[in-house]
Amino acid sequence: MLFRIVAAVLFFTAGGIAGISFSERLKTELELCRSIREMFMDSAMLIRCRAIDVYSLSSELRQNRQLCRLTFLNEIPEHYSESDNFHEIWKKAVNSQNFPDDEKRLLCDFGEILGRSDIEGQIASINALEETAVTLEKRRYETYLQKGKLYRSVGMLFGVMVGILVI
Repeated sequence: MLFRIVAAVLFFTAGGIAGISFSERLKTELELCRSIREMFMDSAMLIRCRAIDVYSLSSELRQNRQLCRLTFLNEIPEHYSESDNFHEIWKKAVNSQNFPDDEKRLLCDFGEILGRSDIEGQIASINALEETAVTLEKRRYETYLQKGKLYRSVGMLFGVMVGILVI
């Protein structure tokens, strides 16, 4: 009987952990979206105020501690090299990190914008991407509120159900 009770508690715990894990994945996606929006705002400010090039921009973004979730920035070179194509390097770096498709598309579009036009053109394009990021962030937040609680509850209920079946 003791073995059954221990097994029931273990199943209950495992169900709870699974539910929390799925909920945390949604929260991570929300925080990633916030980091991307923050990167867009910082980039627009740096381009507008300091008129920096793409390599200096990547260096500045890399140093920003609020963007630590965007580890792909570490793969972007800080200095110009004739053999490097910045846009290809950016795209490859973004694809190397495990992002949801919407965020990956936003980041790839952002990389294509950088350095392609004058300052005002880049800022206008970044602002458009920022609006898209805000919309995506709202959608991620709503999903987290709805499904996060659901995943936690269902995980616990599943654990309790299996625990009762074991007893």
